Amino acid sequence: MNAGQAAAGCGDALKVMSFLQRRPDFTLEAFSDYWRTIHKAHALRLVEAGYLRGYIQNHRIDTQLEGFVWMADGAPELWIDDIGALQRLVTSPEYLHGAGPDEARFMVPPAVACVARERVLCEAAGELPDGAVKLILVFRRNPRLAADAFAAHWLDGEAPLLLPGAAPLRLTRYMAVEGAGEPPFDAVECSWWDSLDSLRGEWALRDAARGQPLVDPSATRGMLVREEVVVPAGWYARVGAA
Repeated sequence: MNAGQAAAGCGDALKVMSFLQRRPDFTLEAFSDYWRTIHKAHALRLVEAGYLRGYIQNHRIDTQLEGFVWMADGAPELWIDDIGALQRLVTSPEYLHGAGPDEARFMVPPAVACVARERVLCEAAGELPDGAVKLILVFRRNPRLAADAFAAHWLDGEAPLLLPGAAPLRLTRYMAVEGAGEPPFDAVECSWWDSLDSLRGEWALRDAARGQPLVDPSATRGMLVREEVVVPAGWYARVGAA
């Protein structure tokens, strides 16, 4: 299942983008193993209770890219119906007695998170290849640019911000929504590539200056990950209607 299929049926749902730092006593491998087994079981209880409409885990690839500032060790993506659903989730018994206390057992809480709305700029044709990698870039807007002007330009993009000549398999952008507190960042861009080598080639040709009118380059962070779709978006709504 690829990310495009995972997004099918999510409608106007919002997405919570979170970034996790592993505990210092965990290796990257141990962190990922705990997350995709023990903690995932707690997260699935939140899905079963109806708080989440979809769930993706992004696991960091242990590699380096020139000039790349790493954001985190893992990045969950959670689909929710609205901001109220998130507020109900964090006060639910399933979270307070399950996923909530379990976070400190493998990561350093609190996670950096933002509630955002997704726009798909380029969709994959069919299944993504098995070796596909995902590049996640996190941005703060240029402080000299008004928020509404930033939003208009950001959501109208057609190519990766720093890779204008590249053609990823899939490209999405996220914009922080109002009403969910002060976001730690303004926008996220995700792009999918057929292999690590192809991304390395494109990254070597990046144009870091191209994004400066729109974003603050000193605040740009990112992750290179393998995406694992745990629960396709809209799954719970379809099951509930069955």
